[in-house]
Amino acid sequence: MKYITAVDVRDYAFCPMKVYYVNVLHIYERTTEAMELGREIHDEKFLKHLIPMLKAVRVLRDVEITSRKLKLTGKIDYVFVTKFNEYIPADMKWSDPEYGVAQKQHRMQIAAYGLLIEDAYRVVVKRGFIHYSRAGKTVAIPITDSLKEEVKEAIKKIYGMIRSGEEPRIRVNMKKCENCNYKAYCKAEVERKTLKLERIVP
Repeated sequence: MKYITAVDVRDYAFCPMKVYYVNVLHIYERTTEAMELGREIHDEKFLKHLIPMLKAVRVLRDVEITSRKLKLTGKIDYVFVTKFNEYIPADMKWSDPEYGVAQKQHRMQIAAYGLLIEDAYRVVVKRGFIHYSRAGKTVAIPITDSLKEEVKEAIKKIYGMIRSGEEPRIRVNMKKCENCNYKAYCKAEVERKTLKLERIVP
């Protein structure tokens, strides 16, 4: 069975429709120049201050983990292993934090990585980091029990959506739709245009 990914969890937190298009309708996002740039830029300068700060004795790169228990798979940019045998996932994003903290969907992705690490290495993951390359800022993320439960709930909902094939009900901030590759045929975009038309035409 093909498992969903930590990226699916991230996208579900951003907008469930993205996950619906990929996993139910099998419509895949068009690769943009910005996406390619994000893949190419992998500035590891942030490692220089994180390694001593975390007292890391090892840095694992591009760690791929699949969990049958979670029915989840993921590829983690970095996993810091400290001298206290703490495992700390870290990811890089070509974007900006939100009001100084990690974006919601990114917190969900890091927590999903934390759950994968827990299952693979039999440790408890308590924190992670996101490095926002464009902003040049590294943000710490507490991986709490409640955040882990939120991720597990999202995984259940995604599989439920895949099994039923039903389009999810969406309530997203329309600002999120502006740069989305799916907006041309997304229900949220259609509803927004219809609402605009209704306001113009009495």
